[in-house]
Parts: sequence; C-alpha cells; structure tokens
Amino acid sequence: MKKYIFYFFLIFSLLNFSSCKEDLKNKSKIASTGGPNELLIITQNVVQWDGEIGDSIRAAFGKEMPVLPIQEAEFNLVNINEKSLEKKMFKTHHNLFIIEIDKKFTTAFIETRKDLWASPQIVIKINAPSNEAFLQIFEENKNTELELYRENERTRIINSYASKFKNVNVVRDLIKDFNIEMNVPKGYNIAVLENNFAWIRKETTTNSMSILVYTSPYSDTSDFNANKIRRNRDLLTQVKIPGPTFGSYQKVSDEYIPLQCKRINFNGHYATEIRGLWDLKNDFMGGPFLSYTFVDEAHSKVITVDGFMYAPKQKKAVMLRELEAILWSTKLITD
Repeated sequence: MKKYIFYFFLIFSLLNFSSCKEDLKNKSKIASTGGPNELLIITQNVVQWDGEIGDSIRAAFGKEMPVLPIQEAEFNLVNINEKSLEKKMFKTHHNLFIIEIDKKFTTAFIETRKDLWASPQIVIKINAPSNEAFLQIFEENKNTELELYRENERTRIINSYASKFKNVNVVRDLIKDFNIEMNVPKGYNIAVLENNFAWIRKETTTNSMSILVYTSPYSDTSDFNANKIRRNRDLLTQVKIPGPTFGSYQKVSDEYIPLQCKRINFNGHYATEIRGLWDLKNDFMGGPFLSYTFVDEAHSKVITVDGFMYAPKQKKAVMLRELEAILWSTKLITD
C-alpha cells in the first residue's frame, strides 16, 4: 500500500534575543504560567495597542474559535507594556507576542523561540523599522503564528496529562485494542469497548465530554474524503450514541453552520480534520465536535479519533481545546 503523508514545513528564524542570553544558559526551564487560551501581547506604548497595529493583532489572534454554536474568541488577548515583561509572572507566560518598532532595524524580521524562559512556551517577536513594515510582515505570517500558539496550547494540556494525571487503564485498553497511545486524563472512563469501537466519557453535573475511537479496513484515498467520513460518523452514531429518549440518536448538524474540513499533518500522518456541530434526531441536545481520520498502514486500517461535548449554558472554547489536545496526543504504537 502506498504511503500517504502530508508534509508541512514551518520555517522560522531561530535568532537569539539580545536580552536573554543568560536565560538560554539554563538547560532546565520552569513550568510556564498563564490561563488557558491566553495570549500576552507586549507593546511599546498604548498607541500601538489602540491603533492599527492592535486592530490587526485582534483580528488575527482574537477571532472566533471555529464552529461553535455561540461565538467565543479562540484566544483571550492580554496587552502589557514592554517593561512589564521584566516581571517573572509575565516572562514565564506560555504564549508571548512581542512588538519592537525601531528605526535601527533596516528591515522587518521575525524571531521565534520555543521554551525560551519557561516550558512549554512560544515567544514570537516582530522587529520592524516602521508601523507599515510591521503590518506587512505580520499580515504575511499571522496564520503561521496562530498555528504555533494553537500547537503550544495543545502541548501544554498534553504535558499536564502525560504522567500522574493520565488514566492508565484507558491508555492500556487503547494500546491493546487499537494500537494507539492517547493521553486520556483521569475523569474519563471507558463507557463502551467493542471490536473496532470505543466510547470514552467524562460526566459532570454540568457537562459531558466524550471521545470516540473507531476503525475500518483501509480501501483507498477516498477514505480521506470529508463527505465519506461524515456519512460513516452518522451511521456509527445512529447505532452507538443513543439519545435520552426512545428513537433519538446523535447526527451531524450543518443546517446553520457548515462543517469545516481540511487536510492536515496529524502527528506525521496524512489526515482529514473535521469540525462541526452535532444534534439529536428526535430530541433537543447538541454541541460541537471535531475529528481526525488517518491510516494505520501497518495494519491497513483507517482510524478516526473524535471528540464531542455537551455543555448547555457554558462557554465551550476551553473545553473543546481540551478535547482537541487529547486527540492530538494520539500516536500509533508502530510509529
């Protein structure tokens, strides 16, 4: 079988910040700080944040998280001035975006560092000789920068579940039955474990979080087709995910908000990502879901890892990020 791998190459400058050479000598980094989905924007003055530069940053980093039933910003942007960065509580934040505009620069350039003052941490700094130069280079690179912050949020959550907070029983069952390792935290438990299907749930008095893992024999590249993945999901949930009333079951809902589908590199595997909403046939429940479909080539099977949630009257962006991070922790044992 041919190997289908989708390569993404993110090329970033790895220049040192002149003010942090001493920090780089420290091999061990303290744990990063900051709230979930929080991003610190460090400006030189209030005019930068209140003007066109701030508007561009808010439009790029403060936009809505994709496909939620009620709009929520994907990142909570917090603006501080450059002097505040001398304080440890800000310097160790997990997501930092720094602006320096000075005529000493002959051209605009970007510095990107991982785990500079803490871990996990992403520090992106744009140096530019003028506001116009900043806006141009930021516009050209904002999507790549946003992906770095998303990746760092996932890494932060995955790392927190990687050891003492991991549900070792669930992890063991997924390795045994699906040949995958996933950092599933405590609080999640297996509700259903069958041949080629698992339903893992976390239930509280206010919300419900679920992870599905299901497989099928690999046929050809049509297995990555979003419409096929959607049909397969509906067929599965009709049987496996019943609602609370007789004859009700979960299905994909795209009447008002269309599905978002794209091809991605999922931990080294060519994959299809789908984000959308679900609701119940013959009932009145719903919420967001996301899924990743890729191939286990060693066993010639398609694997879909899927997360969905039900959290009425609650904000969902942080909880959905948790599901996203858990799914992204998925690795084939044969890798």
